[in-house]
Amino acid sequence: MLKTRILGSLAGGALRACDSSAVVKRPWKQGPRIAEDDRHVADEVRAFLADFGIPTFMAHDDLEVSDQWQDVILDRISAADIFIAILSAAYLASPYCLQESGIAVFRKAANTIIPLSIDDTISPGFLRPIQSRRVEPGSINPAILFAGIVRYDSTFAIDVMINRLGGANTFAQAEKAFALLQPHLTLATQQQIMDILGVAAANSQVRYAWGIKPTLSDLLADYGDLISEQERGLIVAALGGD
Repeated sequence: MLKTRILGSLAGGALRACDSSAVVKRPWKQGPRIAEDDRHVADEVRAFLADFGIPTFMAHDDLEVSDQWQDVILDRISAADIFIAILSAAYLASPYCLQESGIAVFRKAANTIIPLSIDDTISPGFLRPIQSRRVEPGSINPAILFAGIVRYDSTFAIDVMINRLGGANTFAQAEKAFALLQPHLTLATQQQIMDILGVAAANSQVRYAWGIKPTLSDLLADYGDLISEQERGLIVAALGGD
């Protein structure tokens, strides 16, 4: 699969480049309701990964007319960093879905495997040890997908979210980005914590957001001596301190 490179900017420096790719697997033949539901989920997953610069392969959409489709699918699975299985009753009834899931696990082709269930179907076969998550078509919790990217590459995922935090134009945008980032702060490097504080100092939508202030206060207490006096002063003022 073609790889992509993502470049951006952070308060603390350049967002490092990351090569990545993903396979999204859904069954070919299924009932109309399931087809509509998992199509919605597949589109949501694809859009979410695209925001991180991660290209996806879905056989339904990406196979060319002249492709030797079995070879192409196996190549994509082998090249993928992330394998996302959209589970349903139709998925279990598809020999190809089950085989390709097993191949992904056996070859360890995907560093991260994310099973998403649209009808309470649990992970089958070699996917069984991997916990699936129930999702509602049209309203997938982005935290589920972000956690998968964190498992794939936590440094990259946190950098991207800090970058998004820095670009927030409203309190709501800042709090939405921070809500994804906060559960994974224990994985952040010291430099990334400094970047978060730097972003907060530079962006009033971040430092004055009520949903961010409690954690920002904790980070400032632990790492405030690592940022400039000016940055520290801006954050303290926003927090209502002296």
